[in-house]
Amino acid sequence: MIGMFSAFAPVVSAGNGIDICAGDGSGSVYCNNKSDGEGKVNGIIGSIVQVLLTAVGVISVIMIVIGGIMFATSSGDAQKTAKARNTILYAVIGLVVSIFAAAIVNFAFSNFK
Repeated sequence: MIGMFSAFAPVVSAGNGIDICAGDGSGSVYCNNKSDGEGKVNGIIGSIVQVLLTAVGVISVIMIVIGGIMFATSSGDAQKTAKARNTILYAVIGLVVSIFAAAIVNFAFSNFK
């Protein structure tokens, strides 16, 4: 139950409007090199990627649980067992692909400003 609610914590904290360049962070390299409007597109796309990654993660966990229930209730039927294993396998593959996609987007934004 706690894991389900903590999955949405990055989404909630991303929308709180904290300015990292205010206060102690004002002297950082990021804040000194940032002009007005710079980084807004990267921030928006980064937020979208984070929301999508969170959604895919939640959906993948739900599909893994559904696959586990299907596996437990298959009663030894080979077709039902294979379907349950495929559900779990595809959910894990989807999660891994989405994590790699997010890593590629983050790498591209951090290196090609």
